[in-house]
Amino acid sequence: MSESVLVLGGGLTGLQAALELAAAGVTATVVERGPIVGGKRAAVLAGDVDPRLAALAEEANISFLTLAELDSLAGEEGEFVATVRQLPRYVNDDCTRCNHCAPVCPQAVPNEYDAGLTYRKAIHNPFPRTIPDIYAIDIDSCLNMPPNYLPCQRCVEVCDDRAIHFDITPPQPLELPAAAVIVATGYADDDQAEREQLAEFGYGQHPDVVSSVELQRMLEDPGPSGGFATRPSDEGYPDSVMLVLTRVSEGAAWVMGNQLRRLVAQRVEKVQLLVLAADPEDALLAPLRAVASECGIEMACGTWIGVDSEDSGQLLARYATLPGGGHHRLAVDLLVLSSEVHPHPEAAALAAKLGLECDPQGYLQASRAGIYLAGGVLGTVGVEAGGEQARAVAREVVRRLRVQEAAIDKADEGPRLQELEQLLHALIRLGGQG
Repeated sequence: MSESVLVLGGGLTGLQAALELAAAGVTATVVERGPIVGGKRAAVLAGDVDPRLAALAEEANISFLTLAELDSLAGEEGEFVATVRQLPRYVNDDCTRCNHCAPVCPQAVPNEYDAGLTYRKAIHNPFPRTIPDIYAIDIDSCLNMPPNYLPCQRCVEVCDDRAIHFDITPPQPLELPAAAVIVATGYADDDQAEREQLAEFGYGQHPDVVSSVELQRMLEDPGPSGGFATRPSDEGYPDSVMLVLTRVSEGAAWVMGNQLRRLVAQRVEKVQLLVLAADPEDALLAPLRAVASECGIEMACGTWIGVDSEDSGQLLARYATLPGGGHHRLAVDLLVLSSEVHPHPEAAALAAKLGLECDPQGYLQASRAGIYLAGGVLGTVGVEAGGEQARAVAREVVRRLRVQEAAIDKADEGPRLQELEQLLHALIRLGGQG
């Protein structure tokens, strides 16, 4: 039986599970598709690395593979064999983060770690300190992407560490034994289909109409705006913000309630809340109603009419409240549209590799012994709830490992006891002959 556990997903949920396993003396291998572990929350906190990331770097029982993903999983609980494929980083461990490369890189793309609010280069490292703490090249946005035959060598030319190598080939797939697999690959909170749906409400027509995903990144510290809501048009602090829950769902309502609290705590002068629904008593809205009441804000329900730009630079939101259908016009500095979270685009493919099924929404379901799910892979889960799930499944994995080890030891005791009995009988016979 293998004594290690495979953790798919290097976000905070996956790292929490790995740390829990390591604390119990179980080795864990974290497999992360991105260039760093920690996901979109891997930024430094108050000048230091998130304690979970720091603990990971120092824990001997944890190893990680970045730019890697599961290819297949064979075997059964206790004796899994995972095949993992890893992409080249094109930057080796000689990198000292001198940052000579990024400024000369001509390729800029939206930064997925900042919800697209900022841009990054093809060669990049998302945050001031990361694990691993070296740069990576996004080959899909690099001018040197095959078969372009190295038309751009700017980063190579300025790298004093000689750490950039475009001739690196993908390594051979790894076969990793695992007693169990913990899946913490998260959900998708920003995709093209969602942006197209939000266009109906004015998204994409004005920079100060943002999604709740973008607002959430603004509210995170550190972040592109230092943890404060700002207007993308001029980076100024808004005096008035309107939150619009475009579709009623438990997850979207939870996120909007959390953001409502944060905006009020930042002393935004005027915060408005509009729910595009006819039934204000919908049970799914109960948590949001409670937060609005706690913050002293009225929750209006109604229908959307449209949004226009004012000469003053503000946005003019037009909507009708229900019941009654009274029309309203409201000038605001920032308009926030709720974004739905979705199953990861490759959730179905991952489920097939793991021998699992998906629920009607497309999220994974735990249905195979030895495979455990935690966090956003199950649906809309907050950071703290995801951490609790990670701790719970890690403890269950450790418990089952201990039970299996005890069973193996007990099975081994049978032959040993027979040998001892035979030896004892032999000694007795010898004693009788003496």
